Amino acid sequence: MCGRFFVAIDDPEIMAILRQIESDKREQALDLPPIRTGDVRPADYAATIAAIREGSKIKYEQMRWGFTGFDGKGVLINARAETVTQKPTFRKPVAENRCLIPASYYYEWKQSPELKKKIRHIMRDPRATTVYMAGIYRLEAGEDTARFVILTKKAAQQIQDIHDRMPVILDREQQQQWLSPDADVNGIINQSIDRIEGLEDIDEL
Repeated sequence: MCGRFFVAIDDPEIMAILRQIESDKREQALDLPPIRTGDVRPADYAATIAAIREGSKIKYEQMRWGFTGFDGKGVLINARAETVTQKPTFRKPVAENRCLIPASYYYEWKQSPELKKKIRHIMRDPRATTVYMAGIYRLEAGEDTARFVILTKKAAQQIQDIHDRMPVILDREQQQQWLSPDADVNGIINQSIDRIEGLEDIDEL
C-alpha cells in the first residue's frame, strides 16, 4: 500500500527532475497546476519519469496521482503487482505505459495500542536519499496530463508489522529495464528491492 509519499526540497535528484519539467512547461507555454512537493497525496500532481518508445528515450513528465474510478468518483491509486498484467484496467498501461515515481520516502501507519492511535512511519531506503517506485499511467479523456498509479507488492519481512504491502521500488538497473519497451514486467517486479526500513515519525508523536 502506498497512500502518501514525501518529496523533500533538498533532495537533489528529484529537484533536478522538477527543474527540467518546469523548464519544458515554460518552453511549451503549458499552463498546468504546480507540482506538489512535501507531502504528496492522491489526486496531487507529481514528477514522474516516463519512457518514450521511439528510440528508447525517457522524459520527465508531470502527472496526476490516481486513475479515475469506474463510476467517475474517487481514484485508484495503487495496482497490485501480482495481478497488474491480468486486470483489464491495468493490462494496457503496464504493457505500454510504464513510469517511475521518485520520492524521498513514503508513509505507512501502524496501530499503537498504548497510545490508542495510529503512528505514522517514514518508510525509506537506508542506502539512498531517493526511492523510485514503479508505476503505470494513462491519459484520460479531457485531461491535459496523464494519470499514474503505483504498483505494490507484499511487504518485506522487516516491515510487515507496520503494513502488509509496500510499493515496488527499483534499483538503477531495474529502473532502466522498467522503462525499456521490451521489459520483463514480472521479472523486474520479482527483483525489486526489499531493504526498506520504517522509522516512527516523531513529528506525529
